[in-house]
Amino acid sequence: MNHGMNRIPLLIPVLLLALCAASCRRSSDSGEVIDYQMSYTVGGVSFEMLKAPAGNMTMGISADNRRKVTRGIVQPVALDGFVISSRPVSQELWAAVMGNNPSQVKDPSAPVDMVSWADIQKFLAKLGKATGKSFGLPTEAQWEYSCKLFGDKDFTTVAEWCFDNYDEVPSDKTRDDYFQPMSLMVNPAGPGKGAGKVVRTTLERMSVESHTRRVKVGFRLVQPTGDVLTEDIMGPLDSSKVYRERIDASDGIPEYFSVGDIRFKMVKIQGGSFSMGFNPVFDSPYLDFKVPENEVNAHQVTVDDFEIGETEVTVGLWNAVMGAVPYLNDISEPDKPVGNVSWYDCQFFLRRLNALTGRTFRLPTEAEWEYAARGGKMSRHFGFSGSNDMRSVMWFVDNADSKPRPVKTRRPNELGLYDMSGNVWEWCFDRAAEYTTDPQVNPCGASEGGTRILRGGSCASRWDACRICNRSYMPGKNFKGTFGLRLAL
Repeated sequence: MNHGMNRIPLLIPVLLLALCAASCRRSSDSGEVIDYQMSYTVGGVSFEMLKAPAGNMTMGISADNRRKVTRGIVQPVALDGFVISSRPVSQELWAAVMGNNPSQVKDPSAPVDMVSWADIQKFLAKLGKATGKSFGLPTEAQWEYSCKLFGDKDFTTVAEWCFDNYDEVPSDKTRDDYFQPMSLMVNPAGPGKGAGKVVRTTLERMSVESHTRRVKVGFRLVQPTGDVLTEDIMGPLDSSKVYRERIDASDGIPEYFSVGDIRFKMVKIQGGSFSMGFNPVFDSPYLDFKVPENEVNAHQVTVDDFEIGETEVTVGLWNAVMGAVPYLNDISEPDKPVGNVSWYDCQFFLRRLNALTGRTFRLPTEAEWEYAARGGKMSRHFGFSGSNDMRSVMWFVDNADSKPRPVKTRRPNELGLYDMSGNVWEWCFDRAAEYTTDPQVNPCGASEGGTRILRGGSCASRWDACRICNRSYMPGKNFKGTFGLRLAL
């Protein structure tokens, strides 16, 4: 696997290593059993654990992509699997382990509070002796990932301590410079030292000194599992390799798939060669505009057979796969293209879709996208996908009032593909790279970097952004109401 993308170094203190040593014998090749349970009873008090699978998320933003975390930074994160207590540690569990109840308002079933980070380390040691297992505090990343997986309503009774030291932004740095928001973080556990420890709520991160005790500040328990980040997860997230199926499009017969009540169509595209980039012979401007530099150096590209979605991924399909839709999407409008998703959100969606279908859905490469938008072997060399009459084939700022419209309500292109110009921008697999003059076969962008390609323009774009050869670069963590996706195989 190519690990060219920069990663934040993992500064894991000795305490965490000691904590995990007994229960986290990680090598899946060794056959050793990871020592955790899904339920425990201590002194007559029971508590349950929830299993979080290895995966990825965009940290620093609410689960619906609506609000940013105060003093957080939007950041892509990948995590090994773990189990976390389904509720904050209760007063009765604390009392069963420690022999006292420090909480200001006594209620055995309520979360314990008035406990410091340092107090919790003593509790964890005694709990370990009582159960024969090792427990820890969740890292901030594990805590936020759990909110997204299990629903943040269960994380709102108290603020909760995390394992991490708190990051202070140096006075000579911006937040973006310091947190490296375009780099993928893998199992982050905070800096080696900090101004305090992280205390979290669903939409705020705070720095609290480790010996401080506060009302309504509690904690959860975490244990590692053997579910580690595999090539299936990390490859699409961190590699420049395209994880693809071998497709034979010679019969031209489309494939149909269903997830729940949602059915969608994948169109087979016969591979071939084409001129990628702005070509003045058939991409001449329809109004006076300056050709962007990133479109020049038109060059010959050859792509293999592949399949591509007849439409953009709809709100209905996203909901069927994910069980919810991002902010700015309305489940009562299932035929509109889903928006407000980042490149990393797309990878999470694709992984779940693949688990449901047993196939290897992915984002199209930029070259596949442009080849399909141009009409493949059937191309009539239009400037927009399907026609030079922009209003007949696309929703853009002049006719859409900057609002996404239901798919398949404009004319398709030569291959029967809808909305490849306009409606929502479509993420491609590729990292951003400037064009070469050399011929290429199945190109897939730069080998490293956090900036990804968006294509096609949107309902809020001017006509020139919806041209087939127009290219947009954006950090993969970014999301917007007009950022969506189209499937490929």
